[in-house]
Amino acid sequence: MMDTIAVARRLAPFLLRGRVHEELEVALAPLGDAWGWAALLCGVHDLGKCSPGFQALNLPLAAARIGAWGLPDVEFVARPAGVPGRVDTPHGIVTTLQFRDLLFAWGATTDTAICLAAVLGGHHGHFPAGQDLAQARREVNNRGGDAWESARTGLVMQLAKLVRLPDPRTLPWGQVHMTVPAAVGLAALTTVSDWIASDERNFRSPGTEFDLGDYVTLAQTRADTALERLKMLPWRPPEDPRFSVLFGESPRPVQDVVERVVGDLTEPALVLVEAPTGEGKTKAGLQAAASMVRTNNLTGVYVALPTQSSSNQVFDVAREMLAHLGDPTDVQLVHSAASDVLAALPSGIGADDGDDSDVAARTWFTRKRNLLAALGIGTIDQPLKGAFRSGHVFVRLAGLAGKVVVVDEVHAYDTYMSASLRRLLAWLGALGVSVVLLSATLPSNRRQDLLAAWQAGVNGRRPHDVTTASTETPYPRVTVVQATGAWSYPAELTGLNQDRAVHLEHVDDSRAVDWLLARAAQQQCVAVVHNLVRRAVDTYAELERRIALLPPDERPLLIAINGTLPRAARRNVERELRNYFGADGRRPTSAIVVGTQVLEQSLDLDFDALVTDLAPIDSMLQRIGRVHRHRRDPLRGNIVVAVAGVVDTQSGPRFPPYLRTVYAPAILLRTWAALKDRDRIESWTTTAELVDQVYCDRIPCPQGWEEMWAREHQRLLAAQRDDAKAAELNCLPLPHLIEDLFELTERPKPPRPRKSTGARK
Repeated sequence: MMDTIAVARRLAPFLLRGRVHEELEVALAPLGDAWGWAALLCGVHDLGKCSPGFQALNLPLAAARIGAWGLPDVEFVARPAGVPGRVDTPHGIVTTLQFRDLLFAWGATTDTAICLAAVLGGHHGHFPAGQDLAQARREVNNRGGDAWESARTGLVMQLAKLVRLPDPRTLPWGQVHMTVPAAVGLAALTTVSDWIASDERNFRSPGTEFDLGDYVTLAQTRADTALERLKMLPWRPPEDPRFSVLFGESPRPVQDVVERVVGDLTEPALVLVEAPTGEGKTKAGLQAAASMVRTNNLTGVYVALPTQSSSNQVFDVAREMLAHLGDPTDVQLVHSAASDVLAALPSGIGADDGDDSDVAARTWFTRKRNLLAALGIGTIDQPLKGAFRSGHVFVRLAGLAGKVVVVDEVHAYDTYMSASLRRLLAWLGALGVSVVLLSATLPSNRRQDLLAAWQAGVNGRRPHDVTTASTETPYPRVTVVQATGAWSYPAELTGLNQDRAVHLEHVDDSRAVDWLLARAAQQQCVAVVHNLVRRAVDTYAELERRIALLPPDERPLLIAINGTLPRAARRNVERELRNYFGADGRRPTSAIVVGTQVLEQSLDLDFDALVTDLAPIDSMLQRIGRVHRHRRDPLRGNIVVAVAGVVDTQSGPRFPPYLRTVYAPAILLRTWAALKDRDRIESWTTTAELVDQVYCDRIPCPQGWEEMWAREHQRLLAAQRDDAKAAELNCLPLPHLIEDLFELTERPKPPRPRKSTGARK
């Protein structure tokens, strides 16, 4: 208990920032030393171990340590030697029952007593349910009678005295009022402090004879060492966090607007940046985050992306920024392919509890540590789990609550993930977390949903009761949402994207290889993006066969990349592609790159021309953005994109088999209806309008398609309803509707119900 108190006192300034920090401090302020009492409450989490059922787990030790007052109770409930399993009441539940009674005795209100007791009892990940508490009340032998209750009360009094806090019986507990953000913060502080304090390398058990007063000082020293080993330090951006300072280059127009509007923010905000590919949205997001970290005294930044490859890419951008600044802060990259680990890992955690162990704690300090580290970059799934009912969800939320959360490529999420993201935004709003959303192509209805979700969370309302900024401001634009309103600001485009006309062609699948080889013969570097791995493999095999027939000096470089490549091979191919086609790449004379969606959103590459399978309009525009991405030069000719993977018939288009498992046919129908008669897309403003038309169902049905159009539209609506229902079932309740903390951790389920509908909304 003393170890946990020492850790909590030192960890709180790092882990808890913003509204979570403020509301917990205000809640406990009537007690005098708010953070002293917060630390003591964290230490009381294991109070339930002072019970016959728990002590009976090691009967020889209990016999040596517990006097005649309690040993008969321990022996009575002890399990016979050799009999497996446990029947003792979980000690977290005993803690909840005892501390609730103490708080009532000290004059706390019912709501405060129930909330604080549940916070402490949930330190192994799950807040106790009412039926579990009722059952534990009946299990008197396990938790012990009056003598054990008196012993537990004595422990609390002794802890308060050791850390020089006043007698809790003399304090105005009736004035303590816990909010949901305060409860989330205290629960997270309790759990993480417990994990660190349970690390046997930091906190060795003292001998049988020692002085408790001296141990207080020793525990404080050990806590300092433990936090230093775990690098629990905030990121401090430079005092002048302007774009030119962070990156050593002049800002582009969109980046300049972001810098100006974010520089004036002093309260939590959601910033939405809508701009074409190539305008520098990622760096704009990092600059905005650095500015808000500095202004609001936050811990750091978490950047969420849709794929491992895009995470790797932004990880490199962040490291380059820190290197330019001479900043030694570590950036944590976390996804299933990341190999870096912390120098220090907790051990000896929860040996007494099967639901919380070294494995559970190490998961947080390794694979999920970016939610606790000052600077984390990883895939969207990690923060998104903060929207789901699950064990330790409060740690995930508190880890995000002290940061600015940047979500890149928000257009790339389907219906289920979009619903989950909206719920996460509501919680981030409620916790006072500033958010930066980045998108090239965002439909107006989804734009409204995302902005409303965050603003509703800030104001404790339902999202459908909130009306945010309209889309009257022309694209590209930067939108700022705060508790009191929303404002949009227009931005200019760089020369790269001004008057960017895209020439469209329709190529039959049987001619796609010929098209690619013809372009390569003109000394161009071209790419083909297929929606299905099978199609990519077939195209690569045919290209390989055809290229082998060419004279050696006429053979283009041929590269394949898709999600099925082994991890090491995938990294090598990504590196090769960046070296050839990145912003500073050394382009080969001619090349053909065959890939899947990984080329769409994960790699910052530039090709001379492109063949792409028909995909939803936002995906199509992302792919088109890979042509003449870094350099516009008359010698490169027009921006030419050929569309494959679709065959026109009188009754409607025909798509490759199995494509409906990737994308919703209704969205493909609308996309093809919008593009099939076009030979040009004039500008990025036109592309924004196309996205709205497709996703807001404003495309008229072509003649002859009526039956297919109606059928697939109904299937899309049904799939969206199913996904929304599944997301709602698994998601946390809206923050302002929480009545019992148990609602946050009940019925943990996998955060994915079934196959994706592929429907982006």
